[in-house]
Amino acid sequence: MEQRNIEDLLQAYAIGDVSDEEAERAEEAIAASPRLRDELARYERLFVLLVAAAEEEVKVPRDLRARVVWRIAMISYLNSAAELAGGLLGAYGRALIYYLRLA
Repeated sequence: MEQRNIEDLLQAYAIGDVSDEEAERAEEAIAASPRLRDELARYERLFVLLVAAAEEEVKVPRDLRARVVWRIAMISYLNSAAELAGGLLGAYGRALIYYLRLA
């Protein structure tokens, strides 16, 4: 049970989000276990990558909103047209809609 608690603690230890008592427990366990040292090194590398990714500026296309609205409108229109065609043409219309993958 103690080993499991240390493994759960490694993530918080890697970013320094532990109490002094928890840090001491983690350091003792890490010093005694090569596997825990490797796992801690992986967490540290992961957090470095996450910080770098969070700092990277995300560029959103100017027309993104218009494209999303257009796509939603088009899907709604096609669904309505498919329902109408299915209702008007009966089984043949539904088969056609299924075949064309409109619904």
